[in-house]
Amino acid sequence: MSKNEYQVFGLNSDKISIIYGILLVVFAIFVSAASGSRSFTSYIPAMLGLPILIFGLVAFVAPSKQKLVMHLNVMIGLIIFLGGLTVIGSIVSGTLLTSNFWANLSKLFLSISGGLYLTFCIKSFIFIRKQKKSKASL
Repeated sequence: MSKNEYQVFGLNSDKISIIYGILLVVFAIFVSAASGSRSFTSYIPAMLGLPILIFGLVAFVAPSKQKLVMHLNVMIGLIIFLGGLTVIGSIVSGTLLTSNFWANLSKLFLSISGGLYLTFCIKSFIFIRKQKKSKASL
């Protein structure tokens, strides 16, 4: 890692993506097991986390592809964030912790973690853009 990369806790974008992808997969397995769900939809976090994990690994192994795969990861992160926002209906109706607890927990997790991931990615893109501008002005 160099100082030319945006980092959080010493981790750059490809490593954050790998960790986030693993977290989404593990979360989906945990929620599906804890809830006893046999529903295909309980694995949605894993289905979205797997591409983030794979693209993070591609960015780590092939830095020349990092720009492309991180843009793809941002799009997936946006889908995660927006999909998780459907929990707002349960919050407004007052059924967040009573009706469909595990589904609502999953949506809440997706909205919060997706928002944090998007924030990190956008800050990383801004950092890189500023680095390019400062190098061009030298």
